[in-house]
Amino acid sequence: MILQIDIGNSALKWRLRQDSRTIQSGSVPPNEGLPALADAPEAVWVASVADADSEQQFAALVEARWGVAPWFAHSSAGACGIVNSYDEPARLGVDRWLAMIAGFRLAAGPVCVVDAGSALTIDFVDAAGRHRGGYILPGMAMMERALVGDTARVRFGDAARDRIEPGRSTAAAVCNGLQLAQVGAVETALERFGSGAALVFCGGNGAVLQRLLDRGGRFEAELVLDGLEQLAAASEPAGVGTA
Repeated sequence: MILQIDIGNSALKWRLRQDSRTIQSGSVPPNEGLPALADAPEAVWVASVADADSEQQFAALVEARWGVAPWFAHSSAGACGIVNSYDEPARLGVDRWLAMIAGFRLAAGPVCVVDAGSALTIDFVDAAGRHRGGYILPGMAMMERALVGDTARVRFGDAARDRIEPGRSTAAAVCNGLQLAQVGAVETALERFGSGAALVFCGGNGAVLQRLLDRGGRFEAELVLDGLEQLAAASEPAGVGTA
């Protein structure tokens, strides 16, 4: 059994895989430690946006709990048919890298990968697998915090957060405006740079953003973990044959 972990800014998502099947999965806040498993995994593969010190601490927890050294995925100049566009490839966020790896395989051609999580990231990969660059914008929660912190009278209340029509209350105007900003960013990027690209969404706001954008595509909740598995298959860390 292979434990696959995606440590993001707001959640630690994980799944336990055996013979290409998920037998257990879940999500916890990133500071709550390791998931509770009935049996110890044979290997642990990790995608982490945390700093090196935090990764070392996490590795120590894994070794103390299960007696295995985790393998951490990292961005590189190229992998799984994808060519990194960064002058310093390792500086590309590993979550974006893995999402592109999985998204390119799904699209089998040019793809726009949209990760609508803590941040909104938009990345383009052409038909030859070359990363054409991308965008990083504040995600919904980050924009909400900015508005609440910098405006005395703006409060969200119980307004729905999955619409883009003009709001008829301050709360609705804010919530709908935030979604409109997300939709508008993806729309503009696609119109200018994404001709012919398939759309693949992930992240906590990904399914809503896909619906509001209304351009088709697909939502894949575990896109980063899928990319982690694909990179592991290419990199052959411990346990790769049993995932």
